[in-house]
Amino acid sequence: MLSNFLYVTLGLGLFTLCIAERPIPDFLHICHESDPNINGCIASSIESLRPSLVNGIPSLDIPSIEPMDVGNLLVAESTRSNGLHISAKNIRAFGASNFKIRGLEVKEYGKTYNVEVFFPKLEVDGTYDVSGQILLLPIRGSGPFVGNFTDCTGSVRLQFARKENSDLVQINKFLIKIKVGKGKLKLFNLFNGDKALGDAVNGAINENFDAVSKDIIPLVEKSLQRLLKSISTKILSNFTYNQIFPK
Repeated sequence: MLSNFLYVTLGLGLFTLCIAERPIPDFLHICHESDPNINGCIASSIESLRPSLVNGIPSLDIPSIEPMDVGNLLVAESTRSNGLHISAKNIRAFGASNFKIRGLEVKEYGKTYNVEVFFPKLEVDGTYDVSGQILLLPIRGSGPFVGNFTDCTGSVRLQFARKENSDLVQINKFLIKIKVGKGKLKLFNLFNGDKALGDAVNGAINENFDAVSKDIIPLVEKSLQRLLKSISTKILSNFTYNQIFPK
């Protein structure tokens, strides 16, 4: 839930490179391998997509990112210290269209790309289910949640290859690292609505947000890697390798 913004990193980076067999829409600016400033070209192309992404691009099956419907994140794993189990559903993120590209590097054209995206402010809501411990405090509950996060950075490393005996693209590596500057969460209906316990745990979470995020963010990263790799594979299935990475 802290990292809805990483969907934008993947989607924008791929679509700015795509060449469809149909005429290329005006909102897609293609960057070729021979461009001496290909890093800057791709970054500028992503920025130029902003208006289209706000409204959605039905021809590419891309919904609007305001709000961004992230869907569900299931994190059924435990940290070594806390034994924390989390699921978040029906997640929506507001503010994703205000992204800024802070870094984009083509390590090897058609193979390896590094992208860093900055989000000044993200607001999220959804429903949660949690059990375990945070800061040695027991935590249990399910219900709605809201969150506000500022100075968010998502770093993504993508590695592509041509499928063996095929013209299609496969993703060999999809790594995500998330950093959140400041954050505030409110989980409603903790401990079956016990206000005193709920306020105490919410207060502890927000007073120690950096420490809490060290446990939560790695779990969210793993979940997002699975989710976004599945989404990107669906997108890539519409194009050949040469269409996505034109010489």
